[in-house]
Amino acid sequence: MRFLNKLKDPWIVFSAIVLLVLVYLMVVPAARVVMASLTSESGGFQLATKAEGKVNAAPETIKGIYDVVKDGIGKLVVTRKGREFFRIINVEPGKLKVDLVEQDTFSAESISPSDLELTIGDVVIQIKQEVMSTFTFSAGLFGSRKQQEFRPLQCERIDERSFYITYTPGAYLGFKDSSLTFSPSNYTRFFSRRSYVLAVRNSLIVTLMTSIFATLLGVSLAYFYSKYDLPMRSTVISLTTLASISPPFLGAYAWRILLGKYGVFTRLLHLDFSIVGVHGVIWVITWLTFPLVFLISYDAFTSIDPSLKEVSMSLGANRWRTFWRIEVPLAMPGILTGLYMAAMTAFVDFGTPYILSPDMKVLPVLVYNEFMNEVGANPTIASVGSVVMILIASLSLTAQRIYLALKSFASVSAYRALLVKPWRSLKLMMGCFTSLVLTMAFVPHITVLITSFLKWTAGIVTTQFTLANYLRAFTRESYTIGITFFIGTIASVIAIAVGVGIAYVIVRKRYVFITDALNILIMVPYIIPGTVLAIGLILLFNSPPLQLTGTWIILVIAYFVRKLPYSVKAVESNLYQVHPALEEAAMSLGAKPIRTFTSITLKLIAGGLVSGATLTFLQIMTEVSATVVLYKPPWRPMTAVIFENAMRAGADYGVASAMTVILMMLLYIPLYYLTIRTRKVRGGQELANF
Repeated sequence: MRFLNKLKDPWIVFSAIVLLVLVYLMVVPAARVVMASLTSESGGFQLATKAEGKVNAAPETIKGIYDVVKDGIGKLVVTRKGREFFRIINVEPGKLKVDLVEQDTFSAESISPSDLELTIGDVVIQIKQEVMSTFTFSAGLFGSRKQQEFRPLQCERIDERSFYITYTPGAYLGFKDSSLTFSPSNYTRFFSRRSYVLAVRNSLIVTLMTSIFATLLGVSLAYFYSKYDLPMRSTVISLTTLASISPPFLGAYAWRILLGKYGVFTRLLHLDFSIVGVHGVIWVITWLTFPLVFLISYDAFTSIDPSLKEVSMSLGANRWRTFWRIEVPLAMPGILTGLYMAAMTAFVDFGTPYILSPDMKVLPVLVYNEFMNEVGANPTIASVGSVVMILIASLSLTAQRIYLALKSFASVSAYRALLVKPWRSLKLMMGCFTSLVLTMAFVPHITVLITSFLKWTAGIVTTQFTLANYLRAFTRESYTIGITFFIGTIASVIAIAVGVGIAYVIVRKRYVFITDALNILIMVPYIIPGTVLAIGLILLFNSPPLQLTGTWIILVIAYFVRKLPYSVKAVESNLYQVHPALEEAAMSLGAKPIRTFTSITLKLIAGGLVSGATLTFLQIMTEVSATVVLYKPPWRPMTAVIFENAMRAGADYGVASAMTVILMMLLYIPLYYLTIRTRKVRGGQELANF
C-alpha cells in the first residue's frame, strides 16, 4: 500500500523512469567499453598447403590462445590455452585427417564452397579456404600448364573423435576461433607498447601545460575585470563569451593555415618554424580553453564578501598578501572548476591534434584510429584506451571534489564590492594585455573568414578572391545544414525537457537514493569523452532488436547524453532562486503538483530555461568527437562536413572554410541573444553554471 501511495506522486515516477534511461544510456555503454577492454578473440592460425601434399603452419598467423607445433612423426599438434586440442596430419594432397584429443562432440556445417564452420564441444571454429593460384606448370623448357581442380571445403566424419577435411591442394586454410575470452592481457599489451604509452604521456603533457597557461590567462583577466572599472569592461566579457563557443577544428584549422608547413606566414616570411607538433597543440588549445576559466573565475571573484578584504587590509596586510591569503582561497572553487574544465577540454580534444599534428600520438586520436581504421583496426585496444581516458578523467574530478570538500570557502555577503577606479598605468597595461589575448582568441575566426573568400589550389590558399567556396558549399552540402538543425533541435528539446525535470527533483525533492543517483549521473558526461561514449553506443546498439548504428537516432542519443548537464545546471541555478513558499501556496489552494509546476515554477524559471536550451543547442552544434565516430551518410552534420573537407584525401579546404563561417554565423546569433540577455555584467554565469 505504501508503495502504491508513492506511485501517486508523478515526480517519483518521472525520476524512476529517467534514472533507468540514464543508466542505460550512460552507464551501460561505459560498462560495455570496459567489458570489451577485458575480452579478446581467442585467436587462430593458418595452414599453408602445397600441391604435392605438404602442410605447414605459418608462424606469423598463430594468434591468441592457440599454438601449433609439429611432432616427431610429422603431425601438427594444435594447443588451446596450453592444452592439446587436436592433431592434424596430411593423408594425401587435398585431404587432412583431424584427430580430437578429448572425447568432445563435434559437428560441421558448410557455409560456402570455401567456408566451413566446425563446432568442437562449445568451441566454434571458422575454417576458410583461400586459393592463391589455380594454375600449375609442368616441366619443360617453357612448361605447359593445366588448371588445378578446385575442391570445395568439406568435412567427412570417420568416427567419434576423427574426421577428414578435403580442400584444394595449394590453398591456404585459415582456422579462426571468434569466441571471446576474458583476460587483462590487453592492458599489459597496451602499457608495454611504446606508441600507446607515448599517447598517454602526450595527452597528460598537453592537458597539464594547457591547463596551466589557460588558468594563468583566465584568472588574471577575471581578477582585474571583477575588481576594477576598466574601459570597455562589458565588451571584453561579451567577446570572451563569444570566444568560448567555437566551431569544431576552428583553432587548429586556422593556425595550420597561418603557420603550418606550407602556411601563409611560413611561406611569406620563409620561416623554418612550424606549428605542427605538441607545442602547436598546446598553443591552440590554450586559446580555446582560457575563456572557460575566465567566465567561471570572474563569477567566483565577484561573489567574494568585500568586507573580508577590508578586514584584512585594516589589520595591516598589503594588497598582495590580501590577494593570496583572502581572495584566491575564497575564489578557489571557481578557479578549480575552471581549471578542471580546461583540463578536460584539452584531454578529450580530438579535432586539434588530429588536424594540427596527425602523426602525434594522443589518446583521443589513438582511440579513434584503432576503432575506425578500415585496415588494421583494433577495437580491443580502442576500448583499453577508452578505459584509460575514463580513469584519468574520473581521478581528476575526484581530486577536485575531495579538495573542495576538505576546505570551507563559504562567506556571507549582503552586497558586492564597488568597482575600483584603476590608475593610468594599470589601464594601459590591461588594455595591451586584453587586446593581445582577445586578438589571439579571435585569430582563428578572422583567418577562416578571410580564407573562405580566397581560392585554394592543391591545399594551399592563394590571394585570388572568389565566391566559389560558398557556391560549392551551398550546392553540395546545403542539406547538411538542415540535418544539423533537425538533429540539434530534437536533441536540445529532449535535453531541456528531461533536464528541467531532473533539476526540479534535485532541488525540490529528496527521494531516497533516486535524487542522489540522478545527481551523480549528471556528472557522468564530464568523465566520459565523446569518442568513448560513441564507441560504447556502437557496442550497445550494433545488433537487433535496437540496431541504431548509422542512423540519426544514435546521434540524437549521443548529443542528448553529452549535453544534458548544460540544461540541468542552467535550470538548477534558477530553481534555487525561486522560494518553495510560492509552490506551497498553490498546492494549499488545491493545485496538483504538475499544474503547480507548469503554472508557477516553469514561468518563474523561464529565463534559465531559455539559457539552458540555447547553451545546449550551441554545444550540440559544435560537438565533434562523438560525431566523427557515429555519423554515416546521409546523416552528416556540418561538423562532419568540415571534418571531411579539412582532413580527408582530396579534401576541399575552400568548402571547409566556407562551411565553418556558415556554422559560426548560426552559432553566434543565438549566443548574441544570450549575451544581451545577461548583460548585467556577470561574466556569462549561465555559460559557466556547471
